[in-house]
Amino acid sequence: MSFLKHKWLIAAFAAVFLIAVAAGITLRFAVQGENREQEISAPPQTSAEELPEGAPANTVAVSTAPTETAPPPETTAPVETEPEVTTPAETEPAPEPEESGTVRICIGGDTSIDGEFADFAAQKGVDYPWEEISGVMGEADIAIVNLETCVSDGGVSEKREGYGFRTPPEMLEGFVNAGIDAVNLANNHTRDFGYDALLDTFENLAGSGIEYFGAGNDLDEAQGLLVIEKNGVKIGFTGANRVYLANDCAAREDHAGVNQIGGADSASTLAYIEKLREYDSMCDVLIVFLHAGEEEVFEVSDYQKKVSRSFIDAGADIVVGGHSHTLQPIEFYNGKPIFYSIGNLIFWHIDDDIDGLTAIFDITVDKGGFVSLKLHPLFIKNYKVYYLKEGEGKFGSRYPQIIELLNSLCNPYGLAFDGEGNMTEYVAPPEGPEAAE
Repeated sequence: MSFLKHKWLIAAFAAVFLIAVAAGITLRFAVQGENREQEISAPPQTSAEELPEGAPANTVAVSTAPTETAPPPETTAPVETEPEVTTPAETEPAPEPEESGTVRICIGGDTSIDGEFADFAAQKGVDYPWEEISGVMGEADIAIVNLETCVSDGGVSEKREGYGFRTPPEMLEGFVNAGIDAVNLANNHTRDFGYDALLDTFENLAGSGIEYFGAGNDLDEAQGLLVIEKNGVKIGFTGANRVYLANDCAAREDHAGVNQIGGADSASTLAYIEKLREYDSMCDVLIVFLHAGEEEVFEVSDYQKKVSRSFIDAGADIVVGGHSHTLQPIEFYNGKPIFYSIGNLIFWHIDDDIDGLTAIFDITVDKGGFVSLKLHPLFIKNYKVYYLKEGEGKFGSRYPQIIELLNSLCNPYGLAFDGEGNMTEYVAPPEGPEAAE
């Protein structure tokens, strides 16, 4: 009985142990399944910085701090790197080609707002002498006039009575308003009121923003080159005076004055011609002003022809003449124009049919030089200059008179002007039997 009893206890104990083990295994698998279910169904965790405003309080915030990783094992093998690639955005843009076009230069003749001209301008306003041509001058790329006067309030005239010209400095406002960019001072009136008035002229022009050439504080400046660049084209201006002046009026190395030259073969003229050879390489288009010839005539002197042509031979692309106060012929020499005289602009005159007839010379150039010419006929009256239109206005009949005058002067040189003032080639009318047909 005792053995059977112990055998039953042993069996009962073994059964309890097996049940306990089985229960434990079941519990373990149940917990793992619950955890696995939680991993699948849990929403993605969001960092505190990414939580939208008003998020539930039980949203879990996870730190975004970077986790530390073990450093890579050290090696002595060379590290291959990709070559640096420069993107188009990082490269320097290629320089754009320099733009080059045409330049329109309007040139007016002798200008001196003094005496009665200055009196009228003082009464009616500084724009009065210019009011009919300011549109043409202002629209040009460059506007130039021959300033045949000093600009000063001081000095005493060095000329005989009535022949000394002095423009009040306040009149320069009218020049500026009319669009004048620069003036030629190489003439026989820049020094009319003495040395100090000449220096005043330089200062007053500079103070008004108007460039000048043909005179200066010394010989280098008087002979110098003024370069104005427009539309990618460099235009050079320089000027010389041949009309008689006292020795004290000429510029020297240590003396202000006008760029004075002598005879066609004189040392001063030849030295200036050498300057022109230098200037030819310093600009695309070289324009030289020459003040020479006889007054109140339409004919060209031998001196004007010889020196103007020598300027072209030295590199000038255009020669512009003055001093006669009249219009004179235009000649093309070696394919380049010489305007022997462009007459007056705003200047006293003695005869309506001689020096009262004039024009603005509207010249177009490019890097190759002269391109075209258009005339704007003008008539001087009432201490101002009138812009003419054929058949219109008080002086409309003067328009064809000026065109006919220029044609009579230029036809022998192979040039002509149409009814609109455009320069063309002159074709001589047929002669003999063909003319009758």
